[in-house]
Amino acid sequence: MESELPAKEQLAVRATEGLPITQSEASAIAAAESDMTGRGPIKGGPAAAAQSQHDRQQNFFAVAGEVARKPPEQVTKEDAAKVQHFEARALGHPPGKDSLSAEVQHIADHNAQMRHIDE
Repeated sequence: MESELPAKEQLAVRATEGLPITQSEASAIAAAESDMTGRGPIKGGPAAAAQSQHDRQQNFFAVAGEVARKPPEQVTKEDAAKVQHFEARALGHPPGKDSLSAEVQHIADHNAQMRHIDE
């Protein structure tokens, strides 16, 4: 029965690849663990890993959405740092040069340079 549950390592690979884990998927894993144990999800098991990964992804989406709703000329280096932090947590590693946080950093750097010129 345990073979029906994804390994925590598989969930980590999905996160690294930026593939979302849905709430319904995390709930299904928890239900399968509960069926398997008869007592509920396994502490530190696949359901906990899936729920944690889902939550980290949702946090990243929320922060990225907040920044995306700002006018581009108002994006700050603090915004870029916040997006990078949450993207790194969602991916499980630092984001690369083609990441959303790198793009936000580019916009923030441009804005900082423009503010410096205006001074």
